[in-house]
Amino acid sequence: MDMEMALGLVKARLTRPPGDTALDAYFKKRIEGAAAKLKRTGIHLTESADDMMLLVDYTVWQYQNRDKAGDMPEWLKHDRRERWIADDS
Repeated sequence: MDMEMALGLVKARLTRPPGDTALDAYFKKRIEGAAAKLKRTGIHLTESADDMMLLVDYTVWQYQNRDKAGDMPEWLKHDRRERWIADDS
């Protein structure tokens, strides 16, 4: 996965200015952690646009909900499940 691309997309989803690098190291660790968690659940990410967006969406959801109890939104559960099924075939 292209870390710089993922970082830029995460920052865009969070509406952070591209020049704001204050949290870059933190966001990169979040991205790495999200990719590792997806891998542990059987999703092996590729360089595809779909996989990049799954990683970005999953990372942003984790970041925005890090201190909240609650379920993952249905659209993200669906995307993750569909990707997992595709890996299983």
